[in-house]
Amino acid sequence: MIYSITILPGLENIARQEIIARFGDTKRFKILTRKPQRIIFQYTGNPKNLLSIRTAEHLFIVIKHLPNMTRSRSSLADIKKALTHHNFEKTLTCCRQVGISIRKRAQFRVISRMSGIRNFQKRDLAHIVERVLIDRGWHPTQSNTALDVSVELHAQDAYISIRLSKSDFAQRSYRTEHVPNTLKPTIAYSMVHLSQPHPNDVFLDPMCGAGTILLERAYADRYRYLIGGDISTKAISATQKNCGRKHQPRQFFHWDAQSLPLQPNSIDKIVSNLPIITENEDQSNIQRLCKQVLSQCETVMKPGGRMVLFSRQSDLLNSILKQQTTLGTRQQIGINIGGKQGRIFVVKKY
Repeated sequence: MIYSITILPGLENIARQEIIARFGDTKRFKILTRKPQRIIFQYTGNPKNLLSIRTAEHLFIVIKHLPNMTRSRSSLADIKKALTHHNFEKTLTCCRQVGISIRKRAQFRVISRMSGIRNFQKRDLAHIVERVLIDRGWHPTQSNTALDVSVELHAQDAYISIRLSKSDFAQRSYRTEHVPNTLKPTIAYSMVHLSQPHPNDVFLDPMCGAGTILLERAYADRYRYLIGGDISTKAISATQKNCGRKHQPRQFFHWDAQSLPLQPNSIDKIVSNLPIITENEDQSNIQRLCKQVLSQCETVMKPGGRMVLFSRQSDLLNSILKQQTTLGTRQQIGINIGGKQGRIFVVKKY
């Protein structure tokens, strides 16, 4: 069967590395195409296993891939013909394997996306797919229990897929408590991945917010110790509730990250989401904060340790990092989150 995952812009390489690490050592898996914000691959195992991919925003099973699409309305006829003759038995079996309940008369809704200049509109694309499925006896609805059928037409490629992941898949079920400016779990996991997790890690997030980074580290691999802290008591409470009683050993602190009560050279990995400048905030204040926090992180991290930071003020962070005598930036990755730019910095202590 052919599947695809969607990914935040900028995380494509990390997603590719993750799925190869998880499934690439088996003959059941093969990457077919890597596109911006999407990876398409073949997998013959249980599709439920694919729900473990933590960089994915969503998981789809590909019903049809149609190349050589044109701007002509004949493309709509080609899509209709291919979908009319498709045997949905294996597709629906995969849906059931991931826990999707399907009635005898399947309920569905169509979501269409299209780029480029065409001689038809996006709603025409959705209508042709909807009409074929109705003729098969399926029932269109806007219910939350409906199958989400996606039809996308970009450049010369058309993809018709069914979403296998739940609508809140990328938000994680563990996130019952939230604080403002919480990092998306898919970004948090990507940062953890870039830290090169090791079972002997003493891992720190000095500004942990609701604990998303700490939890993604806990799910990524074994570790020796998790440490999180925040200046906000509300954030610490959120972290404690999201972590529950699992993921030991760990310790959470109410502190100011500008003065970390930790021993020098005691931390292996530091991963954190740096503060955002609000509309009325003085940039010099955030500059002083970041500089002091980085100085503290430089002190507590072991030589050879790795630090992964996310910032929406990448120029500011870049200039501060250059002032740190024992820190060297190894990699920078730009990310687009809902039209807003951010950057991940991978830093090593010499």
